[in-house]
Amino acid sequence: MQTNILIVEDEYIVSLDLKNTLEDLGHRVTGTIARGEDVVAKALEFPPDLVLMDIQLSDKMRGTEAAEQLKKQMDVPVIFLTAYCDENVLEQAEKSFPHGYLIKPFDRRELEASIRMAVIRHQAELKVRNSEQRLQQTLNAAKMSHWQLNLTTDQLTTDDSFYDNLQRPDNTEGGLSQLKAILAGDEHQRLSQLFARKRDFNTVFTAARKKPLQYLELFGHFQTSQNQHLISGILRDVTSKQKEELQLRQANTVFKTTSEAILVLDDAGEVISVNPAFSLVTGYSEAEVRGMKPDNFLYQQQSFPVSARLQELSSSHWSGEVECKRKDGSFFPAWQHLCKVRAPMTQGAISHYVVMFSDISALRRAEEHLATLAFSDHLTGLGNRVKLEKMLRTELIRANRNQSMLGILYLDLDGFKLVNDTLGHHAGDLLLQEVAKRISQLTRAGDVATRVGGDEFVLVVPDIHHPTDCLRIAEKILLIIGQDISLQDNIVNVSASIGIACYPDDATSYEELLKCADLAMFAAKDDGRNRFSFFNPLMAEKTRQRVQIEKDLKTALCKTGELIMYYQPIVRISDQELRGFEALIRWDHPTMGFIPPDRFIKIAEQSNLINEVGDWVLQQVFKDIAELIRRYGKDITLSINLSVRQLEDQQLADKIRLLAARFNVTLSLIYFEITETALSQSHSLLNTLDQLRRLGARISVDDFGTGYSSLSRLRELPIDCLKIDKAFVISLGKDRSSAEIVRAICALGKALELVIIAEGVETQAQYQTLKDIGCDKAQGYLFGRPGPLG
Repeated sequence: MQTNILIVEDEYIVSLDLKNTLEDLGHRVTGTIARGEDVVAKALEFPPDLVLMDIQLSDKMRGTEAAEQLKKQMDVPVIFLTAYCDENVLEQAEKSFPHGYLIKPFDRRELEASIRMAVIRHQAELKVRNSEQRLQQTLNAAKMSHWQLNLTTDQLTTDDSFYDNLQRPDNTEGGLSQLKAILAGDEHQRLSQLFARKRDFNTVFTAARKKPLQYLELFGHFQTSQNQHLISGILRDVTSKQKEELQLRQANTVFKTTSEAILVLDDAGEVISVNPAFSLVTGYSEAEVRGMKPDNFLYQQQSFPVSARLQELSSSHWSGEVECKRKDGSFFPAWQHLCKVRAPMTQGAISHYVVMFSDISALRRAEEHLATLAFSDHLTGLGNRVKLEKMLRTELIRANRNQSMLGILYLDLDGFKLVNDTLGHHAGDLLLQEVAKRISQLTRAGDVATRVGGDEFVLVVPDIHHPTDCLRIAEKILLIIGQDISLQDNIVNVSASIGIACYPDDATSYEELLKCADLAMFAAKDDGRNRFSFFNPLMAEKTRQRVQIEKDLKTALCKTGELIMYYQPIVRISDQELRGFEALIRWDHPTMGFIPPDRFIKIAEQSNLINEVGDWVLQQVFKDIAELIRRYGKDITLSINLSVRQLEDQQLADKIRLLAARFNVTLSLIYFEITETALSQSHSLLNTLDQLRRLGARISVDDFGTGYSSLSRLRELPIDCLKIDKAFVISLGKDRSSAEIVRAICALGKALELVIIAEGVETQAQYQTLKDIGCDKAQGYLFGRPGPLG
């Protein structure tokens, strides 16, 4: 049933949320206002069936004052919605006789129940008042508004109260015309027909007054007296009775058409009648259950949800969830409402009971589905982080109670990013699904596998006897994940790094245990990947140092003197003439001394600091170029290392262009170096490399020979230079294969018209071999160590 509701609330978000909730429940909101001074005017403009009123409003007038004024003007029920329930507020609220008082926050079902109860209560109050009015009218009508029509003389005689609340005729025509004048025009013919039959009648007519609609009951008795033909009659207003009959018909329609199953019981609790919805829900017909108690057919044996409740029912109604049974024996959850019906003529004795219930199977299925969604990873079907926390906390409590051991394996895939970048995200998703499937195959009953984000998985293993039990599981996981995986038309191979932590040896809380396994997983990655590592306390110290270095590095970027640019010479091999420098960053920590670049650069790459470090290097190198040119000539070149994270920055080319303009640097002197491994991991940075080349800069592939560049791909890349990794240079003269590799790289470079630079040249023998092979340039301790510009 739709209810017209006026909202009085000064908080816009609360008002809007309340409006949406009410409309979702099927009600109509006639308006939303924030000031108590506007309540009466708004209610008169659009009369509501109910007002939801906040007590604390934004202006001077409180909600309780507005409710009192509204009650004086019109009869509308009010429900207060407030966060306050102290004694003063309640005393003030009582003055307006509200129909409800809800304490914020309240739930949707509580709001709907309060609205329904308030409207029903108000309707009941209106009905009581109407009954009182009818009673008074009946007492007034005890004089029996009498009329008599003399058919012989056509004269109408009435008593004094006959025309009360009736439209008195303007003329003094004949008696029959006067009688017809009080009836609606389309009723005149019917009245004439009744008179023509000359038989007693008792009929309801529509009165002449159209608004509001009025009904009159006329009783007529034909008689003859002293040769006079008379009709003696009684008139009474039956408008209220007609309205009640209409309401009864409406109630009967609701009874027959509502989707809620309804049973009407007598005072002994036996079925008198049921509605069609009951038969539809349960499969029982009315004839099959009439005279029976619901306990005998609607519920499980010995549950007695109705009989016991009827005996215990202290208030007029009860609501709750029960399990009902259909005719075919199947059970379903139901929301049941029991209600007492008291007989007014027997001093309030109970005459009937009403049982109503709704099948909430669909609701329960929806709740189960939502619970599944809440605890499941949508991609892999494994548990998610929420399920991990819930399950692990429960298992820790059980392990503590049983004095047992529990292990968790924190797993991160190696090489997942490469699959994602080269084959696309869809292939990455398929890879994660296949890995999840393989992990699930290894879980025992009681183990729980979850995906906690990205390519990270956590396996919880309760009831282990020794940490070695986790070792065996980790070995199986590494073996099964390392097997080839078919993705669409590609065969890929990935590995995993696994960290293992155990309760209670390593930690006793959910957070600490997960943290320990995470640290162990990072240790496995640092040790070379495709392996597992047990947690030990040294890992925590290593992590602490890493966090400290990250923090200090951020500080060093804002200071002067800690970060320094070193430059290492690059010479032409044919005559050892100086041809350029490689820019290398160094960090002189105030307490730790010189920190190796491979240590703090790796930490910067794992955090968000690498771009800040890269920007600092570019700024400092471009500032130093002028001095280097002044000292060594205009054709001197400078090599600057770029990280993958820098190349993924779409603004990098613009930054370099602005720096070149600011310091008047010709970009053809600059080589930007990127490692071969990084180049093979991401296709997205090729666009940035193209932009740098269009600015005039040159691109160099560092550590060449350690990656997996194919010849066809190398030919297509926007590069100008290859730097042979020092691992091959060091072995020159000792390892024939290294010399052949270097020779092949140089031949490849010449074929592709690329400059070849050898790194790490430390001995004269290495230099001579490179010269014999025909390498273009070299750098290393033989020609000069890295040093500051000063």
